[in-house]
Amino acid sequence: MERVDWSRIPGPRWYFPETAQAAIEALTRSVSAEQAVRALADLRHAVTNDHAGTLYPAAVPATSVFLWAIDERPGSPRQEAIDTLLDWWGWFPEPDFEIYEDSVGLAEGIMSRVRDAAEMLRRVADDPSGGGGHRPGAKLLLARLDEGWSETVD
Repeated sequence: MERVDWSRIPGPRWYFPETAQAAIEALTRSVSAEQAVRALADLRHAVTNDHAGTLYPAAVPATSVFLWAIDERPGSPRQEAIDTLLDWWGWFPEPDFEIYEDSVGLAEGIMSRVRDAAEMLRRVADDPSGGGGHRPGAKLLLARLDEGWSETVD
């Protein structure tokens, strides 16, 4: 998992980098699936406005954390991470916070990280372990990557 200084990432006044950092620490310490799911949910809420369907710049590096969970944490943490990325697909950046870094937009930053993880996602999509409940979500995430980013995704 990449190391991120969450406090250096800009965001609206309701972005709390310390919450993102605490979620990462909880995830790395988690010994149960329930603890990992809680940490992933906390990270999701730290880097987005779920009610408005908007993303903060910190959603870009958080994407790598969710991809790590998809790869390394089977079961309910994997499903939580897949569901989060699928939910984000097509969301708008928070107004005045459209850029992650070096003029890279949030959507492109997220898509680039998912694109870089496509081989892992294909492996997960073919993995029948745990009943294979994660497979449709992994396949849908790959399909969304092929379709591109759209604010009208159903």
